Formats: sequence, C-alpha cells, structure tokens
Amino acid sequence: MKKNLLLLIGVLMGCSLASAAQDLDSLFRVFDDSRGEAAYNAAVAIDEVIGREPNFDAHTDKDEIKQKLLRTMILHYYDNDDFQRVVLYSEVGIEHYRAIGDLFNQAGCCMTLANAYQRLGQLDKAIECYNQCSEIMDEMGGEMAEVSKRYVINNIAEIYLAMNEYDRAEELYNKCIAMLGEVGANDTASNLDLATYYQNLAEVRLAQKKDDAVSYAEQSLELSLRYQDSPNKVINRLLTLSKAYENTDKEGKKEAAWLLDEALQLAKDNNEVFLQAVIHLQRGDYSKAIAMAEENHYDKLLQEALESAYRHERDNNPMRALEYYERSMAMKDSIFNETQQQLIRDYQVRYAMQEKELELLKEQEKSKRNRLYALVLSIIAALLLLIAFIGYLLAQTRKKRNKELEHINLTKDRLLSIVSHDVKTPVGAICTMLGQMTTGYDSLGETDRKANLIMMHSSAETLYSRVSNIMQWVRGELTNSSITPTDFNLHNIAENNIKTLETAIGMKSLKVVNAIAPDLIVHDDANVVSLVLQNLLSNAVKFSYPKGEVRVKATQEGSRVWVAVEDDGMGINEKKLEKMFDFITSSAKGTSGETGTGIGLFVSKELLDKTGGKISIESKRGQGTVVRFSVNKK
Repeated sequence: MKKNLLLLIGVLMGCSLASAAQDLDSLFRVFDDSRGEAAYNAAVAIDEVIGREPNFDAHTDKDEIKQKLLRTMILHYYDNDDFQRVVLYSEVGIEHYRAIGDLFNQAGCCMTLANAYQRLGQLDKAIECYNQCSEIMDEMGGEMAEVSKRYVINNIAEIYLAMNEYDRAEELYNKCIAMLGEVGANDTASNLDLATYYQNLAEVRLAQKKDDAVSYAEQSLELSLRYQDSPNKVINRLLTLSKAYENTDKEGKKEAAWLLDEALQLAKDNNEVFLQAVIHLQRGDYSKAIAMAEENHYDKLLQEALESAYRHERDNNPMRALEYYERSMAMKDSIFNETQQQLIRDYQVRYAMQEKELELLKEQEKSKRNRLYALVLSIIAALLLLIAFIGYLLAQTRKKRNKELEHINLTKDRLLSIVSHDVKTPVGAICTMLGQMTTGYDSLGETDRKANLIMMHSSAETLYSRVSNIMQWVRGELTNSSITPTDFNLHNIAENNIKTLETAIGMKSLKVVNAIAPDLIVHDDANVVSLVLQNLLSNAVKFSYPKGEVRVKATQEGSRVWVAVEDDGMGINEKKLEKMFDFITSSAKGTSGETGTGIGLFVSKELLDKTGGKISIESKRGQGTVVRFSVNKK
C-alpha cells in the first residue's frame, strides 16, 4: 500500500498545470487517509505543487501539519479565484479547529468561508457565516476580537448594500462607528477605519439619492489624506466624492469633474492601471475605458464599460450603440463558452485521475470498483446533458438577437417612410403658402391673407400631431421610457385637448361635448392619457361630417375609469376595423380630405400597454365610431 501511495504521488507530480487543483485534492485525500511517512510525503508534495517550502518536518505532529496545509490550500485557492474549493477546505478547517478547540483559527476559516460565499453570489449563506464568525469572536473576547467583529459587521453591511437594503446597511455602518467610540487624533488605524465607514455611508446615501452623501464623502477623503492612507484608497475616496457632487447643482458637477481629474493623475502617478480605467468609465470616456480594460484583461470592467457605452450611445448614435451591444454579447458568449470548456477539461482530468487511482488500487474489492465506474458514467451523462443544454442556450441567444435586429430594421424603415411621406406634406403646404404671402403680400386681399393663415395653422397643427406621435412611438421603441403615475383632473385634460383642435373644429362647425364630470380625478401617467385623447379627438374631428357632433365621456367600472370618444362620422368598414391597431396600416382621408400617419391608434395602444390600460374600437360604415380606453381610478 505504501508503494502504491508513493507511486500515486509521483503520478500526481507529473500531471500538467491544468490539473493542479485535482492534484491537490487527491494529495490531500492521501494525506488525510494515511499515517507516518506516506502522510508526510503527501504533505510535502502538496507544498511542492503550490510552490512553497514546507514549514514542517517528518517529526511534526500530523494535526499540526494538517493545520498548516489547510491554511496553505485555502490561501492558494483564494488567490486563484477558485472559491468553490475555498468553501470546501474552509468547511474542513472549521470542523478541524472546532474539534481541537482553536477558536482563533475557527473564526478565521469562518470569515474566509463567508467571503467565498459572497464572491460566489450566495449572499444568504455569506451573512449566516459572518454571524457565526461574530459569535465565535464574542466567545473569544479581547481587543483583537472587537476589531475583527467590526470588519465582520462592515462586510455584512456591504452585502445588504448590494441587495439594495439601504436602511439595514446604514444601520450596520453606524454600528461600526459606534463600536469605534471616540477616536483620538493619534490613533491612525482607527481614523482610517472611520474613513472607510464614512465612505460606505456615502455610498448608501448615494444609492438613496440623498444630499448628505457629499458630507460623508468629504469626511472620508479628509481623514484618508490627513492620515496618509494608501493611494488606491485615496483614489476610491475621490471617486465616491465625485459621484456625490455629480448629483448636486451645476457647480457641484464642476467640482466632480475636478475630483476625477485629480484621481486620474494620482492613479497615473502610482501606476494604478485598473483604477485609471474605472475613472475613464466614470468620466464617460468609454473608448479609453474599453481600451484599457481590454488591454489589461479586466474582463468584468470591460463588460461594464461596453454596457455603459451602449446605454449612452443608444439615443445619440444607434449604429455605434449596436456595435457596443454586439461586442458585449460576444464577450458574454466567450466567457460562457470558456467556462464550459474549463468544466469539460476539469471533468476529463478528474476522469483520468480516477482511472490512475483505479489502476494503483486495483487490489480493492470488486464492489468498490463498480461504484467508481458508476460515478464515472454519471459524470459523462451529466456532461452530455450539459453540452446539449449549452447548445440550446446559444441557439436561443442567437434567435433573440436576430429578432432584436429585425425589430430595429423594421422600426427604421417605418420611421423613414412616415417622415418622407407624411411629415413632408404639411411642411410643403406651409412653405407654399408662406411663399405666396411673402412674394405677393401687397396684392393679396385681407380675406385671402386670413384664409392662408388659417390653412397654415391647420397644416401646422397636423404636423405637430404627427411629429408628437412619431416621437412618442420612437421613444418607446428605442428607449426604456418610464411611466410616472400622478393624480390629475380628467375633465381638464380633455378640455385642454379640445382647445388645441379649435381651428379644425371651427372649420367643420362641429359641436364637441366634454361630458366628463368636472371633479373626476384619476391616477395614471398624465402625458400618456393626454396623447391618447389627442389622437382619438383628432381622428373624431377628421372623420366627422360638417356640423356633426363629437362627445367625450367617462364611466367608472371597478378600479378603472373608461374614457369614450364618440362621433357620428363616416365610420370604418369591418375588414379595416380588424387592423386598426396594427403596426403597419394606412390612414384613410378625412371628410375634408385630411391625411395622417396611420400610427396614432398603434402608438396609443403601445403606450396604454405600458400603463396597464386597455383600448377598444366599435364602428360601422356611415354610422360613426366609438373608441374606449381605460385609466386607473384614484
């Protein structure tokens, strides 16, 4: 058996660098299951794989060697961002130190375990481990335990901040300050800790958009500078203060820009390349931030910079925004594929190691060998399922991206068509009438001048309505426009929209009745409701015969208020009625030859979908039309 163990160690030491983690795992199992020289040789091999000189000899007690190995392996995996194995060996360490009554090292392993869970995104487990660590420190007592407990509370507060539980985070940061008590001017370490807590409070207040974020950030920076904090911490304090000033007035924004310049110079002076890239990103210099992150392989920062650049360029330069979007998606795909390939390599190496161990330990009973075969087959089956699932996810991602590109192209084509055919007409009419009036003003009579002005006003109203609909539709298609519900008087909204159509109403001698109760208050997005009413009233006027009547009514049904716009006009045939809310439709001419974009009802439905409202239409050819839509009751 001893010969087999030594042979296993030799095989492990000859494996490639890619299998180093599996080597260490296997060596630690050999160490844990062995005694005497075999255990010692496995321990020496572990240090050789990691690249450290052993800090024990053949006469050192095995428990002491195990403590040293656990510390070495946990630090090794932590430095290599292998947090799954940090969790594994931290749990082994906690049990070991609990068994021998070593509270200090038990607390250390517990804190490392909490930090690993935090890095893995398992925040509930991280908080649980930090609380266990705090309990161990209470049991230990003493000044060092008190300091460590503050660090634990600070880390828990960081988790709550990341979870957007701002009140809880603020409470814990203030608790850290209270635990510090009154800090003396000569206590450098405590003053620098206080600087950290003030910066963290500033971040909490920033997240809540509170004005006192500036005060906390200024105190943090002042303490860091006075007690000669490390350059990277001073830079971070400058960045936090800059963000705080950015949320204030115009002068504050100037101060924010100056602070970023100072932070950038300090980062350059101290060769803090990562922080330079962060500063460029905060300044909005996306190209520089992307270039530095890409050059130095800061993948997470590069991903953040690409996404920020996409959001910034989305409204200003859609083509450039699309380029950033594609790069960001490609990077996500690359990281995803690399992770899966690493998983495949890990499984392959593990399978090979299990085969070697099987050969070395073939004298073991047949039942054990069969269990090992079953484990290998399970791993292969799971791997095949994983590969199939990855292929499915990649296909779905490509399909979604193609749909987004098709939608963008359709939006662009529709917009160009509307602008070229529908906006050009009223603009051309206004230009023609203005030309007639400027070149022949003196020859025109007062009646002709007034008629021309009325026609220009009508064309301008048409142009305004079309541009409003186009812009509202484009904004909803290309941006994440937000809905802001407020309380407002529905009768007044309707009255204001009727007034904007006075010219068109007067030209047809229409009677427009606002039958909405004067005191009816609703709770919805006033801009959306106003635009929908404007579209419906404009259509009712457009398709009403001269001397006809248009009525605006409102009825309450449960938690909704239904608004109806009725007319006695030309109506709509059944075939066209089915397509009234479609994206691509044509607009019929009004009773006086009026034209439109054909997207008024489509835009209205899109906006009401965002507010949770509904819209419906009833009409018969030659008998008029009724369009109803719902809003939230106060």
